[in-house]
Amino acid sequence: MDTILGIEIKKKYVSFRWKLLSTYLILIVILFFILISIITDYLLDWHINEKQEELTEDSQQIADDISYYLSVYDSSIYKTYLKSVVNKYGDTLNSRIIIIDEEKRVVADSNDEFNFLTLELIEVEESLKGEISTNNYYFRDIGHVMYIGYPVIFEDEINGSVFISESINNLYEKVNSLIYKIKVLIIVISFLIIVGLYLLTYFFLKPINKFYPAIENIKKGDLGQKVDIKTRDEFNLLGEAFNSMTVRLNEVDEQRESFVANVSHELKTPLASIKLLTENLLLQEDIEKKVYREFLEDINDEIDRLNNIVTELLSLVDLDKNKLKLNYQIAYLNYILEKIIEQLNPLAKEKNIKLVLEEIDRIQIKMDKDKIKQAIINIVHNAIKYSEENTVVKVSLYSDKSYATIKVSDTGYGIPKESIPYIFDRFYRVDKARSRKTGGTGLGLSISKQIINMHHGTINVKSRVGKGTTFYIKIPLEE
Repeated sequence: MDTILGIEIKKKYVSFRWKLLSTYLILIVILFFILISIITDYLLDWHINEKQEELTEDSQQIADDISYYLSVYDSSIYKTYLKSVVNKYGDTLNSRIIIIDEEKRVVADSNDEFNFLTLELIEVEESLKGEISTNNYYFRDIGHVMYIGYPVIFEDEINGSVFISESINNLYEKVNSLIYKIKVLIIVISFLIIVGLYLLTYFFLKPINKFYPAIENIKKGDLGQKVDIKTRDEFNLLGEAFNSMTVRLNEVDEQRESFVANVSHELKTPLASIKLLTENLLLQEDIEKKVYREFLEDINDEIDRLNNIVTELLSLVDLDKNKLKLNYQIAYLNYILEKIIEQLNPLAKEKNIKLVLEEIDRIQIKMDKDKIKQAIINIVHNAIKYSEENTVVKVSLYSDKSYATIKVSDTGYGIPKESIPYIFDRFYRVDKARSRKTGGTGLGLSISKQIINMHHGTINVKSRVGKGTTFYIKIPLEE
């Protein structure tokens, strides 16, 4: 049970739906980290820049307040005043404020720690050069701190510097709080997106599930499967194509079974005749030469019949495997048709059928003479074979725009309308009883069509039951 469940879960998680969802999930996670990184950097930069502007304004205010007193600094007179300034602003800004003279000596410290000591800091050095210097630092014991050094100028002379140190841990806490809320929001949105995608994929891919049992049944040999897709999208087209395919598969399978039965019968009949004729010859003694000859002629006819069936089968196999190579030569179609008429005329005379050749144009094209001859013989032979006695089979040749057209018409039995789309399918025979009687295998037209297609031509048919049939073979004049 666990093994079966494991297989089912494995199948589930390799399905197209889960591949799609996992792909979106990966994209969402990647986007999540990118957004968090961008938003974090943006918020931190925005808050830090805002804080820098605030401290710069405060530093300027302090520098303006003490600029005169620092320029004429006397520790005995102004020490108390400068101390009161740093204490006042230190309490207001909640920062540490240090005033430094031009010699880098601390003249006032809101924490009373560095009084009269030299303060070597890069912010102090740069501010004594007339620049406003701001930097951020991280200390393990106190966290994030912002330093700013602001020059104190009186009458265009730098007399010292205002140094402010302020903790900015609250900025990071504020940003982290915002990031946490954004993360929660993104996670919720991502969850909703995944759920929505799951429902959408389930809805959109639901028609695919109808294909699985049908395909499984086809694998088991039941080719008459159909799926009922009631959507108005590509799945509906896919369902229609699938149903058409199964109908076609079923037809081909039926044709195959019919062909196997027919060919088995066709092969068995001449073999049985040969066997019977041979046994009769072996059992009889002192047979006249004339009787021997008659028996041998009958055996020869049956062998020719077998050879014809095998030849057609081999031709079809070669066509399927693309083994046939066209041997293009420039030749007159008129000459080929004349030879075909000459070759098939004895067969036509046996049924008192008049075989007529109408050469409207003289046409010379590049083609494989033997293959074209084989294709046309199959069609003319069929016209003779399925025509009644004392009728006419007419073969016409003329040019039609960029094509050489060969028209083969008869006044025979005709082909039912419902059978016309299938007559070029291999193994297909319109009238199985009549075809068996005349020795047909249902391969001739299929072979002819493939040969014409190899020459980039077309073959079409018009027919009416009881009126006759007309084939149109078109071969490009320039190829």
